[in-house]
Amino acid sequence: MMDYNMPAIKGIDWERAHNYLPSEETLRAVLEETVKTCDKQTAALDEFRHKVIDNPCEDNFASYRIQAHAMKATIRSIGSDLFDMAYALELAGRDGDIEKIVSGTDEFIEEYKGLVNSLKTIVGECSANRAFEKSIFIQKLEQMKDSMNAFDINALQDAFEEISGMDIPDKYMNGMARLEQAVRDLASEDVISCCDELMNA
Repeated sequence: MMDYNMPAIKGIDWERAHNYLPSEETLRAVLEETVKTCDKQTAALDEFRHKVIDNPCEDNFASYRIQAHAMKATIRSIGSDLFDMAYALELAGRDGDIEKIVSGTDEFIEEYKGLVNSLKTIVGECSANRAFEKSIFIQKLEQMKDSMNAFDINALQDAFEEISGMDIPDKYMNGMARLEQAVRDLASEDVISCCDELMNA
């Protein structure tokens, strides 16, 4: 049974969100993070779309796919019906479907921003991310590796939340998207390799 009572938001199924985020505290934290990172996430998707158009190579398609996947994961966790649109874009990136990427990205970004505006009625504007500090970033990545090796899931997630709350520079964007998925999947080797990649970026 769902143990929180959220206001009705068009396009969101709170019962579905409850399957992924069973506590209201966790749900609100994800909603706040979604609001805070909206501009960065949509800008990244738009940037990767343009890179695909300018140079439709495997790496650019992969960058687009990873960004669409990361946004899809957030959308799924909060019970939004934008999941299908995000998944379609992820598949377009996987399949090298430039036409779908060109035709679908703007519509998705518009819908995503509309969703975020609706979420602001619950969590407000939310403050901007903390300034990026590379020394702390590296320290938290080390903590994540240690936590993953010890299979200390709470410590792993806490360290990831610390770095994801920073204003991460664009050069780390792809790595952070892969790391987020690895943490969600509790994929030990992927978490450690992503941390190493980010530390050496």
